[in-house]
Order: sequence, then structure tokens, then C-alpha cells
Amino acid sequence: MTAGIQLFCVPYAGGSARVYRNWRREFPESTEVVPLELAGRGSRAAQPFPDSVAELARDLAETVRDRATGVPYVLFGHSMGSLVVFEMAVALREFGLPSPALVVVSARNPPHIRAKWNAHVPELPDAELLELLAGVGGVPPGLSPAIAAGFFLPLLRADLRIAVKYDAGAADRSIDAPILVLAGRDDPLVDPELVAQWGRYTERGCTVVKHGGHHFSLFGQVHELAGALRAVGVPGTGGSL
Repeated sequence: MTAGIQLFCVPYAGGSARVYRNWRREFPESTEVVPLELAGRGSRAAQPFPDSVAELARDLAETVRDRATGVPYVLFGHSMGSLVVFEMAVALREFGLPSPALVVVSARNPPHIRAKWNAHVPELPDAELLELLAGVGGVPPGLSPAIAAGFFLPLLRADLRIAVKYDAGAADRSIDAPILVLAGRDDPLVDPELVAQWGRYTERGCTVVKHGGHHFSLFGQVHELAGALRAVGVPGTGGSL
């Protein structure tokens, strides 16, 4: 069956394309779930880490440009990935690609609001950083100290460094795509009263959907995202814009 929509997914800090490996079963066949791999991990492990969110976004925007099939497409990002997909939408317009049917930002305050984890967090000792991450539900199951120190934490630190220094010079920019904001009601890293301010960054309207749980709960409730896409009428998910 030919996909009616492509869903490009950007992971959170420390994550890889693998975090989306089970998402295909949550969407109809008409939705092609396309996990995007960041440089420095997975199939791109030999490539250097990007120096900024903007550099990362342009790199992934080139992948979207190359993999786009001409059907409507959605950009989804979680936490740091939310900043990345916003910047990707800006870059894709510069590339001359049609705007996304929707940009979904999950578990992140708007660009002009500084992250609650500041610049000292990426430099914390291993044990303290893991404890902080465990407090928001972000420690991968079965993570051994050896794997944490040798692989996972270096990735996490590299991503956190570019996320905490992200400059909202975006304040005067907006994208030509509607924004859907997903926020966990018990997420300590998100201000529920402020997430609607993502609306400042779009010319096409902003919808906020709050779901149960903490920072990473959506990954156990992917049906919530599928339902939200249908509710806002994304083509290929059971609705029409």
C-alpha cells in the first residue's frame, strides 16, 4: 500500500533512531514512519557530533529532502528534538521544499524559554547526570555502568550541550505549517501554562494536547500521538486538513 503521509521522527538528547523502531505498529499502513538518525550514533556513528541545533537541523532537513516522496509529511520531535524540527521546518523552506502538513513538538517549552536544565547539567559527574535523568524517566532499561560511561553518556552530553546553548534568535521567525504541541501533565521540564506560546512560531495555528504522564510517557502511549494526528486532520491518518 502506498503511504499517504510520511512521519519523520527526531529523537531526544541521547537518543537514536532506534527509539522509534516500534512506532510503525501504532499507525495505519498509509503512514510511513521514518526515524531520522543523528550524526554520531547508530548507522552514523563514525560521523562527528553537530556543533549546534541549527547545524543538526540542516543536516536532517537534507535527509528529509532526499527521502520525501511527494506525499504530505509531518515532522515530529521530542524534547531537544522539538527544537530540531522547528529549525528543520525553517531550513526546508529555504531548500524550496513544500511546508510540512504539521510540525509536532513534544515535551519542550517554546524556543524563547530557556530549558530548565542549564549549562552545568552536561558537565555533571556520571552518577549525578544519571540520577537527574532517572528523575524524568530517561534512563534506558538495563543500562550498565560500562555502556553508560563508554557510549550513552557521551552522546547525551554532546546533545545537551547544543540544546542548552540553543539561541532563540528564532523569536522573530515563524514557519508556514501548523504546530501541534504535546505535553505531559507531570513533566517537570515543561511549563504547562507556557507551551501554548509555541503559537508565536507559526503562521498556520497552534494546537496544544496534554496527556497523562511525565517527560517520556508518550513513548508508552504512542496511540495518543496517532489519535492527536487524526484529531487535527492530518491526511493519511484518518482525517483531512
